[in-house]
Amino acid sequence: MKFVWIFSLVLMKTIDGKNDFRIEFKYPKTDKYEECIDPLKDEDLIDYRYTSTNPLGPIVECHLLDNAFITCEEPIALYGPGQTGQQPANESFHDEGKCQRMGGYRAEDIEFTNVKCRVLPCIECRGPRSFRKLTPCIIYTGHYFLTTLLYSIFLGVVAVDRFCLGYSAMAVGKLMTLGGFGIWWIVDIFLLVLGVLGPADDSNWEPYY
Repeated sequence: MKFVWIFSLVLMKTIDGKNDFRIEFKYPKTDKYEECIDPLKDEDLIDYRYTSTNPLGPIVECHLLDNAFITCEEPIALYGPGQTGQQPANESFHDEGKCQRMGGYRAEDIEFTNVKCRVLPCIECRGPRSFRKLTPCIIYTGHYFLTTLLYSIFLGVVAVDRFCLGYSAMAVGKLMTLGGFGIWWIVDIFLLVLGVLGPADDSNWEPYY
C-alpha cells in the first residue's frame, strides 16, 4: 500500500511538470539571535559548547572539522631544531605537542604528537571548541627540492645549496675549497637525490611549487 502511494505521488508530480521535492521551512519569528563566540578572544570560554537552534543545520563535532575551519599550533622539537638528546623516560611529551624527531620521508619514519587546536571564530560545531589533535611531526620552512637540486648542480661549487639548506659552517668550507675540489660538489648532488641531505632544521620539502 505504501509503495502504491509513493508511485501515485511521483506520477502526479511528473504530470504537473514538477520534478523537485524540496521542503520549505519557515523559521519561527523570534527576537532572540544566536551569538557568535570568538574563542580566540574569550580565553575563559575554552570549554564553551555551541548549541545551534537551526533545525536544518548539520552540526558536527568540533574535533571532526576540516583543517580549513580550525587553527592548530605547530609541532615543536623536544631538543630544538636539528638537535638530538637522550631517550626520554616516557612519551608524555607527545601530549604537549613536542616531537623527539622532526621530519621523515617514509610513513614509518614519521612521528606523531598531539597539538592544541581551536575552532575559528563563528564556525558552528558541537562540543569543546578547544581540543588536541594527532598531527605528524612535520614542518615546512620554505625549502623546495627542485630548487635546491638546481642550486646544487649549477651553483654547488660555491656552496649555494648548503647555504640555502642552513648548513652555514659546512657551506663556508665548501666555498673555500670550491666544492671540495669538485668531489664535495658531486657528492652533495647524489645525497640530495637519494634523500640523505635535507634542510638543517629537520623540516620537510615543500609539497607544492
